[in-house]
Amino acid sequence: MIPTRPAIGALSGVLLVVALPKPDLYFVGWLALVPLFLVLDGHGNWKQTFLVGYAAGVAFFGGTCYWIVSTMYTYGGLSLPLAVAVFGLFVAVFAVHTSLFLLLMRRYLGRWGDRGLWLAAPSWVAVELVQAHTIFGGFPWMLAGYALAPFGGLLQMAAWTGVYGLSFVLVSVNALFALGIRTRDWRPGAAGLAVVVLAVLLPSPADPAPGEEDGSLRVRIVQTNIPIDYPWGGIEEEQLLDELSVLALGGGGNPELVVWPETPGPFLLSRDAPFAVRMSALARRLDAHVLVGYIDFRGEMPTNSAGLVSPAGEQVSRYDKIHLVPFGEYVPFGDVLFFAESLVRNVGDFAPGTEHTISTVGEHRIAATICYEDVFPALMRQFTRRGAEAIVNITNDGWFGSTSAPYQHLRMAEVRAVENRRYVIRAANTGISAIIDPYGNVVSGTRLGERTLLDGVARYRSDLTPYVRFGDIFAFAAAFVAVAFLLVAWRSAGGDSMKGSVR
Repeated sequence: MIPTRPAIGALSGVLLVVALPKPDLYFVGWLALVPLFLVLDGHGNWKQTFLVGYAAGVAFFGGTCYWIVSTMYTYGGLSLPLAVAVFGLFVAVFAVHTSLFLLLMRRYLGRWGDRGLWLAAPSWVAVELVQAHTIFGGFPWMLAGYALAPFGGLLQMAAWTGVYGLSFVLVSVNALFALGIRTRDWRPGAAGLAVVVLAVLLPSPADPAPGEEDGSLRVRIVQTNIPIDYPWGGIEEEQLLDELSVLALGGGGNPELVVWPETPGPFLLSRDAPFAVRMSALARRLDAHVLVGYIDFRGEMPTNSAGLVSPAGEQVSRYDKIHLVPFGEYVPFGDVLFFAESLVRNVGDFAPGTEHTISTVGEHRIAATICYEDVFPALMRQFTRRGAEAIVNITNDGWFGSTSAPYQHLRMAEVRAVENRRYVIRAANTGISAIIDPYGNVVSGTRLGERTLLDGVARYRSDLTPYVRFGDIFAFAAAFVAVAFLLVAWRSAGGDSMKGSVR
């Protein structure tokens, strides 16, 4: 094996990182995997192939999720060495996905030569599907397709295929460029370039400005900007809540829905009478529904919840977060990973919700999701299938500080809006709060780290996209193709998969 092959694999990982937010040099995505495909050896030793893929995975997952270290160290109660060690474990586990992809490609190229690159896109999607549904309940954070979201016209295919369709296109173009170089044939590269030009030229649609006559929803987002380590209790807490109440009452217009974010505060609606009274008074004063993040309980176990308070001041619905954050809201395999228990002591040990709650605002229906639930396409579509005409996401991205993570999280919310063809109303404690239209455009938004209001208008929709109706059928079809060709390649090669000479 050429000594530089793992380094070249790592280069592809780095290029894919820079194509995503931030720095969001998204044009780099069209070429990010080309180095990896150029050093792919269909007859090399499988261990060496694994190493090249692993180097790419370490670079990619380390580069996109570097913020985990500061989150666990600053707010999770871990020492810096232990935070780095836990992050290293995360990267070590998830980097295996890239190795799995490269091992599949090795088998295809070993059987069909360079033509095996035609199977790169379905194989990549198959591995992303595994990543989204397995370890720790799945972690589909910053899949490759998010690099293509800035191409607004191309982005609309997500309404049919989900984000996996965007990943399919990105990997296909990379494979075409690599195939052209490997075979010294200009035609694959020309085909890849044609796709890029088409993506650039496709018009980016936008939703018309909502009006009173077409099912509009006047929204007010309260970006509270509460520090994660705020000293709760006593006079400081009362002063803060007074300030936030005054802020929520400011602004122009008459909002129909006021949204407070998920916050680091121990707010309760069912057991904390002063806070409940405050939210009730706010709803009556504004004559609006108020959606607020708070802590509730199921038995003795706390839940991360969102409550909707009616204009009459009564709580009319409750949603308990279904998909909890591993190592933040619970510790998976707690008997084994006992060292991470301090994370839960500093954040919480929550019970997961079980109901995809749909709430009513006037004559329309909305859904509230919490924190990083909006990175899971399969979960979000369930709310739309159950009748949500607009989606609210409340989150506390203060854990991320000023890293790339808040921008990454916003990008994923944009794609969810397209998949569901719904307005997404995003209230983030420290930012970035935003109103996103059903075509993935940020209609209005805030900056990071400011306490502010965001007034805007959304529109209700009731149509169902193919993605909402049929889910990840495209991704599963791609996985079926990858597995089917793997079996053909395996059988035709007589199962000799663990051998091979070193070029």
